[in-house]
Amino acid sequence: MGAIRGIYKNLLYLTSGELISKILQFILMVYAARLLDKPSFGKFTFALSLSFIAIIATDLGINQLLIREIARKKEDAGRYFMNAFVIKLFFSLLACIFIILLLNALSYPRDTRHVVYAIWIFMIISNFTDLFYSVFRAFEKMFYDSFIKIVRMAILASIGIYILFRGYGVFAFSLAFIFVELIMLLLAYLIASRKFIKITFELDFRFMKDLVKTAYPLGMAFIFSSLYFYIATVMLSKMRGDVEVAVYSVAYNLALAILFIPAVYSNAVYPVMSRYYKTSKENLIFLYKKSFKYLYIIGLPISAGLYILADRIIVFFYGKTYVASIIALQIISWFLFIKFLNYLMAYVLSSVDQQRSRMVGQGLTAVFNVLLNLILIPKMGYKGAAIATFITEIFLFILYYIYVSRSVYSYNFIPILIKPLIATAIMAALIIFLDIRLFLIIPLSAIIYFAAIFLMGTFEKDDYEIFRKMLAKTDVKEIPTKTDSF
Repeated sequence: MGAIRGIYKNLLYLTSGELISKILQFILMVYAARLLDKPSFGKFTFALSLSFIAIIATDLGINQLLIREIARKKEDAGRYFMNAFVIKLFFSLLACIFIILLLNALSYPRDTRHVVYAIWIFMIISNFTDLFYSVFRAFEKMFYDSFIKIVRMAILASIGIYILFRGYGVFAFSLAFIFVELIMLLLAYLIASRKFIKITFELDFRFMKDLVKTAYPLGMAFIFSSLYFYIATVMLSKMRGDVEVAVYSVAYNLALAILFIPAVYSNAVYPVMSRYYKTSKENLIFLYKKSFKYLYIIGLPISAGLYILADRIIVFFYGKTYVASIIALQIISWFLFIKFLNYLMAYVLSSVDQQRSRMVGQGLTAVFNVLLNLILIPKMGYKGAAIATFITEIFLFILYYIYVSRSVYSYNFIPILIKPLIATAIMAALIIFLDIRLFLIIPLSAIIYFAAIFLMGTFEKDDYEIFRKMLAKTDVKEIPTKTDSF
């Protein structure tokens, strides 16, 4: 089967899984924000943010490395998996000690510490589940990845909402995450061991050392990435308190939910880009350019629509209790379409073995973000955190674009910007002048936007050829590349 058809199938599975699981997750978080008081919801989101930062340190980029290496050498999948498992176990124990020491050193209250510990245990378990996801993606069988994510969120949403309505509190709510993730870990193990890998307990410490040495630039990149993704919540918690954390998190979580779009797309093309790096630079450049164009076309109207509809979205989902989150969402909305492109360029760098460049870019960005937060949060609170998030994403885009241009291809993307901008302006005018229900204006504005995109001839002949081969029911050959076509 051709690579385009394979990307489409995996993209379809990943999108379906992420979309359904994100909807369920969003519903769960809406109920959590509504049914928990603001301080309790602030504690919970603080626990998630701190645990996300810490758990990345236990991964060290192993998940991404496994996808790349197993995609190239599938016969060694079992060896990679078992040695990676032991590496993660060791670093999870170190991170656990760090979490305990940090919370006690910063004198967090006992109830906050208990919530963090519960979420941390959940994160450790999910970190091992992610190893199995790496195997599924390396074999380009994203169906299993999506299936497990849907099952996880269906069970968690059911149990979590029950706990919230019964009024059992934030700690019991946190414990539900542990219970569900244990079930998912077992399910992932059963699928992977029966269909993809033979799990043995033959450990090779020299091989583990080589894995860590190769993966650590990716790992450091992810640590830096998680820092500027979640550090604002941690800093808000200490500088301004749990209530401002809750206000900021409501807006930020809405944006993060939408980021499943570039995430699933990048995960679908990543194994293919990794293979193209070894077999065809021309195909790699072609895939990079087309992906950049498609993600920009999708991301720009989402940012504009979220900005215009921020007040209606916040009030509809969270009620008037969180009206303060409106301005934060409007600021954060513009970081989204830039993040769409940064997702792609990060995976491009990883696929061509430029993980060190990715690490440097993320490191500089993390430092830049922390400095901005130190300046803006004391003066502006959650608004300052939102502004820092937006400016930081622009900074990262500049760095990534320089690195990709040096190592892969210097893409002049200016010509593709104009037509989507015009279509977005048309869509924005429609949203502003039409006073109809939220769930009607969103699909209607999307129809208007893409109608304008098509009528202006934004897609070219090779774009339509890609779409045709994605939808083809029979196997297809590789499409001819035209790296200078736009």
